[in-house]
Amino acid sequence: MLNKKRFLLPIYLIIMCYLFIEIIFSEKSIFKFVNNSDLIIKKSDNLNKKKLIEKELSDFLEKFKNNKESRKLIVKEKLFYKEKDEKIIRYKIID
Repeated sequence: MLNKKRFLLPIYLIIMCYLFIEIIFSEKSIFKFVNNSDLIIKKSDNLNKKKLIEKELSDFLEKFKNNKESRKLIVKEKLFYKEKDEKIIRYKIID
């Protein structure tokens, strides 16, 4: 009985030391887990900010789609749209 305990104790200690070293210094170590969790928190914050910006822009777009006057102004400005009774003045630039 005593001889068996003497034999098992060093094996147990060696296995425990190996597992401890493996947990601390392996590729999937605790330190990498902490670093990755910090990185995940930062990226989730960035994602939340971008979602807020996207929501604001989509709200603005919806308001724009619902407002006929602003759409008309944009179309006139970008596509040079002219109504029937509207006059357009053209300027000639002289250098």
